This record gives sequence, C-alpha cells and structure tokens, in this order.
Amino acid sequence: MCVPATLFASLLLSVCGLPVSSLTAASSALADTFSTLYTTNLKEFNDFPIYFDRKIPEWLKGNLIRNGFGQFESGKRHFLHLFDSFAKLSSWKITGNNTALFSTKFVKSSTYNKSIATDDIAPYLTFIGVEPPFSRWKQFKSIINGLDNMNVNVYSYYKTAKANGQDDKGCFALTDYWKMYEFNCTTLQTISACEAPVPQKSSIGFLNLISTAHPLPEFGTNNSLLFLSTLSLIPWVKSSVKFIRIHTAQKREVIANVPVDKIPYMHSFSTTEHYGILFCHPMYLNIPKFLKEMHPFDGMDWYGDKPIDVNIINLKTGEVINMKTENSFIMHHANAYEDENGNIIVDAVGYDDPLFVKSMFVENMVNPAKRKNIPFSAQIRRYIFNIENKTSKVHSFSRPSNETFLTRFDFPTINENYRSKPYCFLYGVALRVIHDNITSIALIKKDVCEKGRDKYYYKTGVYVSEAIFVPTPNAKEEDDGVLVLPGADAATNKHYLYVIDAKTMTLISQAELPTTVPYTLHGHFISEKL
Repeated sequence: MCVPATLFASLLLSVCGLPVSSLTAASSALADTFSTLYTTNLKEFNDFPIYFDRKIPEWLKGNLIRNGFGQFESGKRHFLHLFDSFAKLSSWKITGNNTALFSTKFVKSSTYNKSIATDDIAPYLTFIGVEPPFSRWKQFKSIINGLDNMNVNVYSYYKTAKANGQDDKGCFALTDYWKMYEFNCTTLQTISACEAPVPQKSSIGFLNLISTAHPLPEFGTNNSLLFLSTLSLIPWVKSSVKFIRIHTAQKREVIANVPVDKIPYMHSFSTTEHYGILFCHPMYLNIPKFLKEMHPFDGMDWYGDKPIDVNIINLKTGEVINMKTENSFIMHHANAYEDENGNIIVDAVGYDDPLFVKSMFVENMVNPAKRKNIPFSAQIRRYIFNIENKTSKVHSFSRPSNETFLTRFDFPTINENYRSKPYCFLYGVALRVIHDNITSIALIKKDVCEKGRDKYYYKTGVYVSEAIFVPTPNAKEEDDGVLVLPGADAATNKHYLYVIDAKTMTLISQAELPTTVPYTLHGHFISEKL
C-alpha cells in the first residue's frame, strides 16, 4: 500500500551544522572543489534555466534524473558514511535551443521529514551509524523502522497492467531495500512511500526486505526483474533469495526461490534474454553480529578465501543452475548475454574485498590527507559460464601497461539498446588515473570486444560521475550517441552538466549549474520531446 509522505516542519541552518568535534577535522578540506561533492547543500531549485557553452545535438532532448547525496547532518548529529546521507534528486530537462532546466529536491522520506522536524537524525536504520551514536533504545527502534532513505538510484516502473507508453510509468527512488519512494518525474516532488506486497511476510522487518537498487528490464517484455533476500530463523528452514518479476510497481511474482545457507549482500545482478544471474559473493549477514552492532555493514562477514556462488535462473521455468567462480566482491554488473555457443557471458566490476565501500566515510572524502589512503581495487572482468558442462572461467581484459585504469573502473553503463545482447562498449569512472589520489578521475570507454578502441576523457581537476548513454536517433552503430553526466571543475570551483561525444570521448559542451550538486550515484535518462 502506498502511504503519503509526511510534510517536513522546518529547514536546517544554512551553515554546515556538523558537530564541533568534526568541524576541526574537515575545515581545511571544505574549501576544495572535490569536497563540495560531499558537503551538504540545502538549496532546492525548480526548472532553473541553464545554458550550454557550445552547440549540442539538436536531437538531444529529454530528462536526465539522478539520485544521490544531499545532506550529511541534522542538528547535533551527522552521518558517518556517505551511503547514509539524506537522498536528493537532481534533474536536467534538455529542451533544445542549447538550454536545459535544472531542478533539485530532497526525497521527502519519513526519516528525512522527522529529522528536519526534530532538528536531529531520526532513528531509522543506517548502513554504518551516526555521531553522536544513538542510545541502545534508539538503535532497536531504528531496526524496527528499517531503511527509509532512498539515495542510490532511480527507476521507472509501470503503474498499471495496461502499460502502453511512458505515460503509464512512474519514477521511483531506490536503495538496496524492498521499499521505495515514488516521485513526480517532472517536478521531483515526493509522492508517496511504496511497498509492494512481500512474497513471504515475517516479523523480522529489515532482515526480510534486503533487495537491490538496480532492477533490470526483462528482455522483450514490459516487465522488470530484481531479487529479494528472505531470512529464516527456523533451524530446519533455509534462508533464500527470491528472483522476482515486476509487472507493475505493486504487482510482482516469484520466478524462483534460491535456498542459501547464509544471506549474501548483493548490490546488483545480471540478465540475458533467457536467464537471470545472481553472484552470491561471500559477504554474509551475521545475525548475532548485526544485533550487536545494529548496522548492516558492521553486521556482515567477508570471506576472501571462498568462491562466489553463482545462481543462474531460467526466466521461463524458474529452474536454478548452481555454479561457482573465483572470489571477488562484485559491486556493479555491466551487462550479460548468451553467445553463439550458448555460453552465458557476464561482465561485472569486482573488488579484492569490500574495503573500498567501507572506507567511504564522509570525513575521509572531505579530508585531502585521509582520502589519499582510500583503497580502489575495482576491475572489470568477464565471467563465462558453460551451463551444459557446468564449467566457468574468468577473462581479464587487455590494456596498455601504462594505462591500467582502462580496466580499473566502476559505475559501468552501456547503450541500453544492447542490454542482455552481445555488445562492445561500456563506460565507467576510473580513479587514480594520473596520480595516486582518488581525485584523479577519468571517464572510460572500454571496448570489451577488444578491437583496440579503448578511449577516455580526462581533464585535471574535473570530477566526473556515472555517465548515461543517450543514442542518436536511428543510430546504426553502438557508440553513436552522447554521454550526459554532472560533475565539478576545480579550475572554476563550479559544477556543470557535461555532454560528451561517446565515439570520440571528447567534450561537446557544458552548462554551468547555479549551485553545487553533491555526488549523485546513479540515474536514468527519459528520452522524449519536452
């Protein structure tokens, strides 16, 4: 049932609002441009006109909507980890005539509204925690309230069974949780908190509602796909991961039930034309540890010596094929397809361990000395599964020895017209490109067909983010289109919307924004004539 989001009561002070103990550590860093990506901005805009400095393609019209961070504190408390910051949506309606309309608004979730009303951080579940910490009672209350802050991604679901076009779709803000928030695709105003019926209800709340912020379209249909983890506290009943088909925001069906000994944390997955693929890497929820620490990240165990359990689900029959592949912490799946021999090909970004994610504390990101030590071991790899022989192998992509960053990137995106099909190009964000600092960032174009067509866009002091590919109308080549993305430039200390030629990876144009945009994680482009 959808429940209207409550109204918020009052705005925070326009100052940063961090406690005195943390201001000292961060004060020297707040002035640099990179830190503005991880600094609170309370300003909201509605259809503010921005102008591109050079001509953009006339066909480029539509709405880029992105989700990410907005506010890192409330009253005397602040969030420790980036993933806990209050969600803020940003959109750029590209209308033609070299102009766009910029909007940005907070997701008015229950946790946001109550936090603003009380000038404190309300007791809802956080990935790491807050400072000063909640009392033990508030920690228990946060588990009961569950996750409510949807700051990771946006996705369009059909709202009715009679789906026949974009008008039937609604926009939703997501995190790795079953619950989501609907918002108006045009105005970004929060509409309601929505939870579809849970396939197997229980009284254990959060522990039965772990899902993904990255649903995927089901090939050749109007449906989408995702998974839901179901914890069992009964000794003789196994926990499971359910693979689910989404017909509408409220109508869902279970395709397959995958029994697991322990609940794995998974952020994303892959699909081909006929299969769904779950990489259950060995990062497991430890219930006693979770109940002691009261935070999901601190309540998980990582096993670096165990292989990944791979579950391949037949989308038609629900049959599950169990396989294994080498150890890695998989964050983002790029694409998957079935080759001419019937093999399943999965391209995904893996890390040596979860340390990069666990290191993304706000203080680490705004402190130049500390952020130098943040590890970044991301690597794009190809996983090849022969489901007849139940064999698998891992392929590492080639790159020049002096440009290792061409395979060491995250936030992979593709031309979505090639989703679940054979393809050649993916785009991602690489850190530590020129010097050993995460502020040295490049936008990568990786040729996974390995025909020597790797390219990248890099400019010193420009901090790019995930790029969304927008294809040229009636394009005949996969990389015929542009990449649209927000970012910041240290040379001007300003934030911009960038348009980059996807073929050549050169800058076409940029439009200055009227304010800073804290880092956005993921987004979606709705191509339409506005």
